Amino acid sequence: MSEENKIKVILRRILILKKLLLSGVKLLFSKSYWKDKLIVNLTVSSLFVNFLLLTYLLYNKKEGGYPIILHYNFIFGDDYRGDYEQIYLIVLIGLIILIINSALGYFLYLREKLASYILVFSALLVQVFLFVAGYLIVAINS
Repeated sequence: MSEENKIKVILRRILILKKLLLSGVKLLFSKSYWKDKLIVNLTVSSLFVNFLLLTYLLYNKKEGGYPIILHYNFIFGDDYRGDYEQIYLIVLIGLIILIINSALGYFLYLREKLASYILVFSALLVQVFLFVAGYLIVAINS
């Protein structure tokens, strides 16, 4: 096979992949899941709380190379210390939970709307708990 034919085959495959991805994105947002106001409001609220947590953590960042308390227990005191950058894992965990719950809710929406609502609401609840955890970690280290 000549070099020119290889390039044509690669370009054809790229175009096919592009069409598949575009049709998948259209299918993803064409369903009634994203048209449901409760789903959209809960998802946007979850993203907002996660963004608020990230903003709060960035605003209250402590300079210095000393470890901070990442876990505190009333019985044993501080039992886990680490770098300040590890606190951003809370934001990442919140986003992962939001994505997983939204994806599961998306697939369950046509079969069972209530389960979908519960999943998306629980994602918001998790975001609120993670915000409280981030706030308390910053407060303990102040």
